[in-house]
Amino acid sequence: SRGNLLPTAAHQQIEANLNEMNYIVGMCERLRGSPVPPVYTSHTSRLLVFYLCFLPVALHGAKLDALVNVLVSTMAGYAMLGLDEISHLLELPFQLMPIHELSKNMMLDVADSFVCQPPYLNPNLEKSSDNFSYPFDDTNPAPTYW
Repeated sequence: SRGNLLPTAAHQQIEANLNEMNYIVGMCERLRGSPVPPVYTSHTSRLLVFYLCFLPVALHGAKLDALVNVLVSTMAGYAMLGLDEISHLLELPFQLMPIHELSKNMMLDVADSFVCQPPYLNPNLEKSSDNFSYPFDDTNPAPTYW
């Protein structure tokens, strides 16, 4: 029957949303397919180690106390090596994020929005918690797609 069809504006909005989701999925696929080159990461790691090896020598040349030299070198090394490790983890974001689970949950939410319709409100009744009726009951069950 004609009453079960979507209005044209709603159909166009759903189509626009699907196109935008397709665009976003394409962007994620491009990100996944173009990792950071390994030469870049190995070069930055070597440069960082070189810097941290010569930092105590430079601090000693600045006539700092030995204890201060050790503390500054240790803190700088801890911070810089921690940032380096974080950068290595962020190179492969799809191994960290549960993309498959997120997309599966989004697919189920979209399917639920088409299957589970909101309750029909009865405008003739006063406002109360009993002024709605569900379109599906024991005699007319909801369609199941899963």
